[in-house]
Amino acid sequence: MTEASSPLSTRVPVHSLGISQILSYGLMFYAFAALKTPVAAATSLGESTVLTVLSMALILQAILMPIVGSWCDRHGALSVMRIGFLTGAAGIAGLGFAGAVPVPTMIWLAGCFLLVGTGLAMSTYEVAFSAAVQLHEAKSRRSISIITFYGGVASSLTWLSIHPLLEAAGLTGTCLVISGALVFASLMIGNAARRAPRPAAVRDAAAAPFRWSLLQSSEKRAMLLLAGSGALEYLLFATTTLLWINWFDAQFGSLALAVMLASIYGPFQVVGRVLEMKAGHHLDARLTGLIAAFLVPVSLMLVQIQSIPMAVLAMALFGMGHGVLTVSFGFVTNLYFRAEIYGRAKGIIATPRAFGAAIGPGVGGLLFGLGSDVYMG
Repeated sequence: MTEASSPLSTRVPVHSLGISQILSYGLMFYAFAALKTPVAAATSLGESTVLTVLSMALILQAILMPIVGSWCDRHGALSVMRIGFLTGAAGIAGLGFAGAVPVPTMIWLAGCFLLVGTGLAMSTYEVAFSAAVQLHEAKSRRSISIITFYGGVASSLTWLSIHPLLEAAGLTGTCLVISGALVFASLMIGNAARRAPRPAAVRDAAAAPFRWSLLQSSEKRAMLLLAGSGALEYLLFATTTLLWINWFDAQFGSLALAVMLASIYGPFQVVGRVLEMKAGHHLDARLTGLIAAFLVPVSLMLVQIQSIPMAVLAMALFGMGHGVLTVSFGFVTNLYFRAEIYGRAKGIIATPRAFGAAIGPGVGGLLFGLGSDVYMG
């Protein structure tokens, strides 16, 4: 069987990449919705302080995105991911000992989150999408959709498992389990890298210059629009995501119900991505992205109605909107930038988006501290 005719699954390790996104987003981002409280207790700091330090780590992720994109083009995205998971594992393991080491608490906490932020920058969707484009550019939209199917359940699986794990093993035990899972992800991606053919895009990257002055007008417009819209979408996403549990707990007075409601949007990300894949053969990815962008503000209006059915509907729309937008941001970039420069283009486009995600938890924590009516209003 020739490379050109080989099945997608043998060219692009979509399932390994998909599982990696459950572990990356789940354990280095979503987990802090549950971990922020025990970390705050262990360090005698407020939850808002922990979220602020997390935001600083995510700002580091944003700063690193262009560099990570360049590494992807030159060394291969799979190799970058492998190292990223190990870096994140070290940071999470350190958090388990926060407040119990002879190091000033803020210095230890900042160091751990620095490693988590670096690991996140090297192992999330932007890098996974780069791997898909490098290995099989012609089928990148389908690969990206499959990868995001897995990522869509990251929040639900994380929240439904971390809370019981914290009760059974405590903060230290939970962090060590999470760290072990990230090491497993590194080994899995390393194995995929050894089995995958060396991408032609990586071989050609050195000969493919990438500078603003060399871009066509359409490419410049695309870069600015994708960067700006991505920043706004991820600011809203990060401001709300880690506080959905707090929001629903305040609304309905039940932590168990709050966890269940907050977990709804994850599976509906998958629903949105299934619909995007089905419609992808008939609709331009830019159009599906616009439709999805409309669903997010609608969901934020519905969630303010103190009704369980409305909360379920809001979470479903929020999940579908964000789910489709993730695919759109990944594939639309490839419509304008070829595989040899995709990593660098994606890195620059993702930088303001990552800044939005970075300041989101801190902004959300500050607003929620002022009152739930101020937070969502």
